[in-house]
Amino acid sequence: MEITTEEYKGFTIAVTPLKDTGDQWDFEYRISKTGEGGEDTDPAAAITRSQTAGGHATPEIACRAGIEVARIEVDNLLALAGGKVA
Repeated sequence: MEITTEEYKGFTIAVTPLKDTGDQWDFEYRISKTGEGGEDTDPAAAITRSQTAGGHATPEIACRAGIEVARIEVDNLLALAGGKVA
């Protein structure tokens, strides 16, 4: 499976499309804090979640949906931490 990655507000988002039981696609995403060199600074602090309901028509659409959901989670983490996440 093709993994889609994106840098967003100091975090690295990696989304993997997953084939559902039918012809639909779901996704799993991983959010980790990004270091200055672009690498994860603490892999143990990464958040991994998946969507296994709803389904998407293609793996590309599932990845795009995963990026959007992960961005919302990053925004929420930053809001809860007052804009700073260690």
